[in-house]
Formats: sequence, C-alpha cells, structure tokens
Amino acid sequence: MSVSSATRAGAPLFPCILLFFSIVAASPAVPGSIRYYSTIKSIGIEWDITGDTNHNAACAVQYRKQGDAQWKDFVSLFRIDFRGWDGVDTADRRYNMLAGSVMFLDSATAYEIKLALSDPDGGNKDTVLTIATRPVPTLPSGGKTIHVAAATGTGDGTSANPYKGLAAAQSAAAAGDIILVHAGHYGNFSFAKSGTADGYIVWKAAGDGDAVLPYGRIIGHNVWLYGLKFVNSEAQTYALVGQSGSPSNVVTRCSFTGFNYSITMQSGSDDWYIADNTIVGDKIDVRVLGDFGGEGIELEHTNGQTVCYNSISRVADGVSYMNRNCDIFGNDIFDVVDDGVEPDYGYANVRVWQNRITNPRNHGFSFQPMFCGPWYFIRNQVMGVGFYMLKYRMVDRFLLAHNTFVGWNTLNINDQNILYALSRNNLWIQAGGSGYIWEAMPCTDASSCTRPERWAPDYRTSVDYDGFDVGASNPVFKWFDPAQRFATLAAFTSALGIEPHAVAVTKADLFDSLMPLDADSLYSRHYLTLRAGCGAVDKGDILPGINQDFSGLAPDLGAYETNKPLPWYGPRPENGNPVLLNVGSLRPVVPTVSLVPRRGTRWLDIRVHADDKKCAIVRIYNVSGKLLGKQTATPARGDLRTVSWLAPSAGVFFVNVAIGEDNCVRRFIVR
Repeated sequence: MSVSSATRAGAPLFPCILLFFSIVAASPAVPGSIRYYSTIKSIGIEWDITGDTNHNAACAVQYRKQGDAQWKDFVSLFRIDFRGWDGVDTADRRYNMLAGSVMFLDSATAYEIKLALSDPDGGNKDTVLTIATRPVPTLPSGGKTIHVAAATGTGDGTSANPYKGLAAAQSAAAAGDIILVHAGHYGNFSFAKSGTADGYIVWKAAGDGDAVLPYGRIIGHNVWLYGLKFVNSEAQTYALVGQSGSPSNVVTRCSFTGFNYSITMQSGSDDWYIADNTIVGDKIDVRVLGDFGGEGIELEHTNGQTVCYNSISRVADGVSYMNRNCDIFGNDIFDVVDDGVEPDYGYANVRVWQNRITNPRNHGFSFQPMFCGPWYFIRNQVMGVGFYMLKYRMVDRFLLAHNTFVGWNTLNINDQNILYALSRNNLWIQAGGSGYIWEAMPCTDASSCTRPERWAPDYRTSVDYDGFDVGASNPVFKWFDPAQRFATLAAFTSALGIEPHAVAVTKADLFDSLMPLDADSLYSRHYLTLRAGCGAVDKGDILPGINQDFSGLAPDLGAYETNKPLPWYGPRPENGNPVLLNVGSLRPVVPTVSLVPRRGTRWLDIRVHADDKKCAIVRIYNVSGKLLGKQTATPARGDLRTVSWLAPSAGVFFVNVAIGEDNCVRRFIVR
C-alpha cells in the first residue's frame, strides 16, 4: 500500500466505503474561507466548504520553512461534517470543512503550507499559506532587576534593601523587569501589571529558599511566574487563576501542593505557556471512586495553550477542557482519580503527544463530547487498572497513532467510535483480567453518545496496522448490531473490514519491562520500550510528517521506536533537555515487591527485588494516606532486600517502595 493511500484521512480503503459513495448523490466541493492559527510547535487549519454531499473531497498537505526549496508531506486534512449536537450539548455551529494540523515544527519560524483540495466531482483548488509559529518565551534583558522580601516596612528594591511585600514591587515594576522574590511566606496576591510581547514582567524565585504563596490571580497579560511555590495552607480551592481576558502569560518551574485546582483559566485567558511545573493535588488514594472534583491544569475552553513537561499527580483530571489549537506534550501525569487528559467540548486541532499517563482511575483520554475534530493523540504511553483507555461519548474525527495502551480487563467499550479515526501503529495490551480488548455496544443514554450510532466503516474510517495482546480474553472482541463475538483477531478483521494488517503480539515477549499486575495494583512510572526483534518491531505503517524517521524496515508499533532517543517526561533540568538513549541493553530499574504475611500474626515481610544495588525506601500508609512507617532495605543476597513491619491493627494498608526514581505501590489487608 502506498503512503498516500494508507494515510489520507477518509481514504476509501474498504468495499463498504465504496458502496457508500456509490449511493450518495455527488456534488462538487465549493471552497470557502480558511482560518489558521499556530502554537510554538504546531499550525492548525480549518477550510470551510459547501457541497461535497458524498464526502469524497480531500486535501493534501505539504509544508516547508520559508525560503527552503524542498516540500515535506504531512498527514492530509480531515474531512469534517459535524452536525453540532449530541443530544444535550450544543456546539457553536455546524462544521462542514477540511481541517487539520502540521506538527513538530520549530518555534518562531515562518512556514509555507501548501494545500491541494481535490474532489472527483469538481471543485479542485490549490493554495499556499504563510504562517509563523510562536516563539518560546525568553526572559527579558535590559530591564530592571527588582528585589522583594516577605516583610513589613519600606525598601528601595535593591538586594541590600528589597521592597517589603509584593504590592510594593508591583508598583515599581514595568515591562521588561525581573522581580526576584526572596524566600518567605507571602499572602494572597493579584499579579495585575502587564508586560509586553517582548518584555514580560517576570516574578522569579530568587533562589535563596522557597517563595511561598497560598493563592495567586493573574489579571494582566505577558506576566511570567517562575519558580514560585504555591502551598495550600489556608484551605483554598484554587492555587492560581488566570482571570477572564488575561492572555499570553507564562508559568514555569512553579510547584503547587494540596489544592483542588492548581492552575485554572477563565474565558479569554488564551495563549499561555505552562511548562516544567510540579503539581501534587489533594487526593489521598487514587483508587477511591467518587471524588472527581478538581483539576491539575484546567484550561476552561480556552485557545492557543501550550502545556508541556509538567509533573501532575493526585488530582482528578491531569489537563482538561482545551477549546481549539492547544498542544499538550511531554507531561508526566500519574495517580489521578479521573482522566489523564480530558479535551471535552473541544473543537478542531487539539493535539496530545508524547505524554506518559500512569494510573488514571477512570480513563486515559476523554471524548465527552468532541465539538468537531480533528484531535490528535500521538506516541502517548497510558498504563493503569482504571476503567478504560478511551472514554468514548460524542466523537468526531481523530488521529490515534503510535500509542501504547496497557490496562486491566476490558480495555475499551463503545468501540464503534473507532470508526471515526485514522488509527495506526498503536499497541493494545491487556496486563490482566479476561475482558474484551474492544467492546462495541449500543449506548443506552442518548444524551452522552455519538448519534446516529454506526457499526460499519465509511468515509471517516481508516483503522489498520495496530497490535493487540489478547491476554486471557476469549472471546477477544465484541461487536453489536448484530451482536457478534470474535475469538481471534483474524475473525474480527475479516468480519468488520478494518485492521487488515493488524498483528497479534504477546506482552511477555514484547517489552523490556512490564510488571505483573492485579486489579488493585499501581504501575511504576517507566518506559515500555520494545525488545529487539519482538513482534511489534517493523510492523507499522508510514504516516507523513509523523514517523518517517523509523530505524528499521518500517515503523515500530507503540510509543517508542527502537534505537531512537526516548522522550523526556515532566520538568526538564534547568540546563537543557537531556534524553535517555534506548540502546538495547539498557533496562529500567523497576522494583518487584512481594508481601509475605506471617501466619497468625500482624507481621508482614516485604521483599523487594531490583536489578541494581541501591537501597530501597519502604513506606507504609493507612487508607487515609497517613505515613505509618518508613524503613531502608539494603540488598543482602543478590537483588533481594527484605524488611519486616508490624501492623498496628487489622485493616487496609499500602506499601510504597522506591529505588531512586522508580517506585511501585501495593495494597495489602491485615485481618
């Protein structure tokens, strides 16, 4: 199969799609207005059309830096015909268009984008757009350096005599100034003075200790918070709020501890850069159902956001409510009680790539609802024993490529919604349990489902080259209308007309590291890299602009290409962004923990195995999250470390074992 036929969104790959085209009256596409926009790494396009009632129009995409001679291909625009409602929720209008993104671009660079609209029924048009990506924020130079301390009295803003209190420093500041915030506890504060596009007002931790606030609100624009520490010492719900109409602000290297909502936007707070922050919310036990309030980063239906390289844990949703033209990448999201990334109510060109999502209690990604596509999910690693990988509710066009999904029992329900996807090169791994890998089932709640429900491919469907580990599933797939169950991948692909090049893989032979799980386990955070020569290597399809740099005969399946640098997740070191090299023999250090109760007593022996010789830190918590004990386990024989603990009473307890940056959590019951 050629690259163009394999990857064009809406390509007629299957006989049933050809039948669909043959029975719908043809009308030519009539090109309309074009909207475009950009972020630091991406460009988004929406090209309105009328006509094309049989949906066979397409639009090829090429791009190049302005001044370069050679054009490069990217995945074609998606054919969008979104009716604008899903039973209850209403989008702002109907969308009839071709839309999509060009991704992985350089910042602050002008690009030429060549669009070639074609329709066999007429209406062809070519156009070239010149669009610049946005710059990564840089600290201003040439302005004043102002010092501020948490004290009372007066000062002149010098290091020897800093201003006393944030309000005094703000009064003296102007665009391009850097305010060094010295160690101390400051009160609630509104950052109300604005900078300019080339001269932020920067509030930067001075480096002599924690600069702590219980609450902040940004009212202006071009304000930059750098290295401040937000701690919930006053029972606050919110840590930092971007007030309505406060665009183009920056939050980097800050920390947020104990809040229900850590970073929250309001309407019109567009085009922020939120990077390298550490967020630890107020959730105690991520396996407790029902506490879905509070978010790590709540974008609240705003546009143009870049959210990258943050560490987000113990919240409900990691990142939520993008509107359009938002990039979410490089984040380490773990131990959350709801969803990893929740773009609900979002419009075109929401892009989510190279994130690591570990232990979401509900879902990895949410579609409840989409208000038109496309959305992009590329090279994410999602692991957990929550409900399902994807929360399918109201779905439009989306790209799902090179993701590694590892879950417990049934991996997905309402999988008829995969028929809206361009899906390529994903791994679907059942780490335990015996449910279906995919289960397509009628939706009984019309207010929360894609309508009308579809059970066969059409112009929106291009699903192929994925890998499935079936675990103990038998049957493996379930598909309704009519109700069918399939015991093998081959039977499923033959009956449905999708996934003709899919492969069956075995998790035991697949990964460099995958811990065995049970229904109450929490995963440790690591990289699920592929073993050399395993069944997922060289089994993928080429997607223009996304994976042409593969290292073998064809792209690998899943989030990581063998012999390529691994992505960085979470806050980057101050001096740059080093990467870990996947060199084949490298293995992550992952502790394996065995809990051995002593019969007739409340004593527990905790046995820890890991490849390296570091000490293990063992912590025991009760169900409320209270630390009951901490011990250090030193290797005594080979890779084994053992500590013993006496439970104070009967009950449920948690053991957390950490070796360096690696850790795992196990639950146990003392009766």
